[in-house]
Amino acid sequence: MKFNDLEDKLKKATNKASLKNNEEKTTKNIVVYNVPKEWSDVLKESSISFSAYAKMAIIEKMKKDGLI
Repeated sequence: MKFNDLEDKLKKATNKASLKNNEEKTTKNIVVYNVPKEWSDVLKESSISFSAYAKMAIIEKMKKDGLI
């Protein structure tokens, strides 16, 4: 009888637990500070968002440095 109670408690605990696979990549937005508004305005005039341009620049630099 005690074993069944323990098994039920373990089932409840594991069902409530938020377990995550550490190998899964999560994406989060990163806020960039101290960027002159003029830079953002120039990019907007060319129909490019700052975040898209920054991402392209970071990828290019990481490839140049052999990080990716």
